Amino acid sequence: MASSTDGLKLWKKDYDRVIALAKGAFSSTTVPGIQAESLYTLARVHHIRDEMEKANTCYERAIKLAPDLTPARFGLAQTLIWDETYDEAAGHLRLVVGKSPSATDAHATLGLLEAKSGKDRKAAFSYIKKAIDLEPANADLVLLEALALQQQESDYQQALERYHKALELMDSQGNSPSWIILTNMGVLCHETKKYDEAAVCYEKAMKALESDDNSARSHKEYAEQVMIRQKENHLFWDYVDSGVKCSQDMSDDSNQTWNLESDCSEIKAGDHVRVGNVFESEVIDIDGTTLKLKDGYAPLSTDEESNDKSPMILFYKRTNKSLSTFSAISIAFNVARLHEATGKTVAAIELHKAIVKRHPSYVNSYLRLACIARDCGSLANCSEWLKSACAVAPGNPEVLTLVGNLHLSLCDWKPAQSVFNQLLEQKIPNVEAYSMLCLGNIYFNNLKTPGKYAKHLQYAADFYRRILNKDNANAYAANGIGTVLAEKADLTRAKEIFNHVREVSGDSIPDALLNLGHIYLALSKHPEALQMYQSYMERTRSSDAPTSSKSKDEDEAEILLYIAFAYFDWARQTEACNNAKAAPADGRYKHCIEYLEKALKTTRRENLILRYNWCMAKLAAANCVLQKLTRGIRRTAKEVQDALNGLQESLPKVQTMLQWKQEGKKVPVSTSLMNNFIVQCKANIESAKSHLSEEIRKETEARELRELQRMEILAKQKEKELAELEARRKEAEEQEEIERKARMKMEKVTSLLDTWEQEAVKAKEESE
Repeated sequence: MASSTDGLKLWKKDYDRVIALAKGAFSSTTVPGIQAESLYTLARVHHIRDEMEKANTCYERAIKLAPDLTPARFGLAQTLIWDETYDEAAGHLRLVVGKSPSATDAHATLGLLEAKSGKDRKAAFSYIKKAIDLEPANADLVLLEALALQQQESDYQQALERYHKALELMDSQGNSPSWIILTNMGVLCHETKKYDEAAVCYEKAMKALESDDNSARSHKEYAEQVMIRQKENHLFWDYVDSGVKCSQDMSDDSNQTWNLESDCSEIKAGDHVRVGNVFESEVIDIDGTTLKLKDGYAPLSTDEESNDKSPMILFYKRTNKSLSTFSAISIAFNVARLHEATGKTVAAIELHKAIVKRHPSYVNSYLRLACIARDCGSLANCSEWLKSACAVAPGNPEVLTLVGNLHLSLCDWKPAQSVFNQLLEQKIPNVEAYSMLCLGNIYFNNLKTPGKYAKHLQYAADFYRRILNKDNANAYAANGIGTVLAEKADLTRAKEIFNHVREVSGDSIPDALLNLGHIYLALSKHPEALQMYQSYMERTRSSDAPTSSKSKDEDEAEILLYIAFAYFDWARQTEACNNAKAAPADGRYKHCIEYLEKALKTTRRENLILRYNWCMAKLAAANCVLQKLTRGIRRTAKEVQDALNGLQESLPKVQTMLQWKQEGKKVPVSTSLMNNFIVQCKANIESAKSHLSEEIRKETEARELRELQRMEILAKQKEKELAELEARRKEAEEQEEIERKARMKMEKVTSLLDTWEQEAVKAKEESE
């Protein structure tokens, strides 16, 4: 209680007294406006105390008595948002902004609700813009706009720009951003692949979260719980002063041994240490006062400590107190996800393990560890992490979904079906749709079960239709219906559905491209099929996750096999012409072999099916080359030689596979097929040898004929040159004779002129 300047007594935050006075005011009058104000006051008290249900009731009664009491209506909208009744809350907020056009909070909140609903994003941002126009210096409104933009992936860049604008406003007002804002910025940078900026944001978020509470536990207590040592996780460890000095053992030429001035019980083998301020290494062994490090100390000449031979302080790395709060765990999880995105898998695993050690109930890290193990091909470790997650959160839908996906990847259909049936019983909308989709896929993948083809195909179609009945825009379910129609050989309708899925999803569902490729291949439209397969492969390569439960390498090898088969089938159909029009078949077989070789390089282990297909492609390509002669298609000895080499390379491989089969090893190719291949291959090898001899003979004869023709042409050319030379010689002689005669005539003329001049001079002299 305090006193005013007038001596009146004031009660601050005495909510019980406020309730008593408000109830007294309500009961002492029958005027609706005063009763509404009393109820509004009561509602505010309950609101402050987080008694949302009571606050909601009081706000409702207040606006019934006074519909124009906009503060009460705004309070009611807030409680409805708390109750996740967003549509009703938005309706009340529209009434508030209609009555009070300058209510910035109402405009901003309504805009955020509209943005989250996704129904009318243009109207949503118009509300938020109106709020910002009313208070342009209000950083909170700009932050709210950023949060609204953050709801859609396409607006992430704009959201990040608005966050930067909000930070500028806060900085100009002398305020610091909260760790939540900085974490959101880090996530947006991560999603937009600005990884360095994301790391900076997370580091700033950790600094903003640091507490001044000195009662937190020591480094030793934390080190006993979690072990964080990786350099990339520097936010979560510190170097601790051991209180012991050390000096280098000069008798050790490897420069790895150090002498301690006293025993140090805190340090053990495997610890990361720092000597002085610059040299960091790992402890290999510690025996009393002798310390052996992993790396040798080679100081730089510019290092002041290297010139000083006095002992240096020894520091050891220990986990700091950053993970002491759940908020810090949230940031640490985002940092670990950033490590995953940047390929720092070891650092990511270390941090996820530290999180689950510090907070065993943090399910997301269990799931990420399971996903990392799966992506690394360690399904056993993946299973162990999922078991731990199930123990922590038995009914968690994310955990069960990942467990179901693991069973799918192992083709354990029955356990997978059990898990997704369990998820289906939870009646969670998004999870329910995904569960039905997976169940449909399970039945579709088990069509080959004896006697169950029609039943399983019908069950798969039923699950896909159930999804579409609830959400007709579900492109994944539509894609499933397309696969069912394709299985029923209704290729036209299946193609229409897959094209529609492509249109509505913007090619975000790669399976539609793959399925279209299969449809075009079945329709013998090979160029279109190849285009779909190539688009699918490009799409999945740019994706961060495997397209199926298998590894990315196995996925890519499977698509390369589809492409190879498309070229193979195209070549076989081209060969069916059996005339000169079959000429392109040879090139298509070469493309087929090229993609099969890429698939073989991509797979992590030897794939006998791929290897046998490669041998078959070599056999077909060789046969195509040998048939060129009867089809009137030109060929070269090199082509025949390559065909022979391919046959000779394929034969021992199939013979080895047949031997393995006879020894009882698992070879997924029948004995009869391999025997037929060997017979055909041997026959083609003999044929190819004779064809090669014939082609070499032909090419030799053709080469000799060309040489004779060349010599004949050269001889004729030489004769022509000699004739031209003789003609030029005769022409030169004739020209020379003409010039000689001309000179003689000129000489006679000159002589006559000279005689005439002399006679004229003589006659002149005589006359004188």
